[in-house]
Amino acid sequence: MEKEKTMLTTAEAAKYLGIKVSYLHKLMMRRVIPYYKPNGKLCFFDPTELDAWQRGIRISTQEEVDRQADDYITNARHTRQ
Repeated sequence: MEKEKTMLTTAEAAKYLGIKVSYLHKLMMRRVIPYYKPNGKLCFFDPTELDAWQRGIRISTQEEVDRQADDYITNARHTRQ
């Protein structure tokens, strides 16, 4: 029975994220992206953690920003009274 592969190599992780390996190396050097280095040389990535990392960099839509601004103004008026 073959063990299911759960970790990605650097090349596989770059392809998974849709970025170049050189950019992935830059993210690794800056310690921006999570990875594992069990033997001191090869690096491995957990696809679940890569997904979470990508989802952690969400930019709000203009509609969401406008709604937050309206809520802030409304709450500021209520706290002054």
